Amino acid sequence: MSGDAATPSAPVLRPARDGDIPQIVDLVQRAYRGEGGWTTEAHLVDGARAEAAEVRDMLASPAVHLLVAEADGMLQGCAYTRIDPADATGVVRAELGLFAVDPALQGLGLGSRLLEAQVEQLLGRGVDVLMIQVLQSRPELQAWYTRHGFVSTGQAVPFAGDPALLKVAGLGMDVMERPLALSPGVQPG
Repeated sequence: MSGDAATPSAPVLRPARDGDIPQIVDLVQRAYRGEGGWTTEAHLVDGARAEAAEVRDMLASPAVHLLVAEADGMLQGCAYTRIDPADATGVVRAELGLFAVDPALQGLGLGSRLLEAQVEQLLGRGVDVLMIQVLQSRPELQAWYTRHGFVSTGQAVPFAGDPALLKVAGLGMDVMERPLALSPGVQPG
């Protein structure tokens, strides 16, 4: 039944706007620091996962594409990509981040839709490799990214936030990459 108030609308993917910032911050906080959903890091990290000023800076950057999934006026998911300049070999990488789906809607395919929409726009901008940093001690997240074409580079970097927020001292981030449109002979990593 179209128009039935009890039937939620399918989410529409669109670029984020300034007016979305409060909902983005809330969504990311619930997904990563809340008690529900399989993406929570509440047992590993304290504090805010994103701040309004950080999201505002993303929206202002021409290198960033921040995408949201919206239905019935509510944000259900978000993901950003930031394109880096080409490296010494000419490979263009982009970072995937601020990737969150409402915990009540996780497991329904919205994360896959957001990821593939980002990949499509990156291909149109000449990006060769999509990179993500995944918090260590999260094998279920790494497995999800592996199922979506990412491979571990074997590289680890320090935790991206304030290390004082870590509940597990020394926890870092594992780097994973997904080849998009690589030139012949170019390998991720």
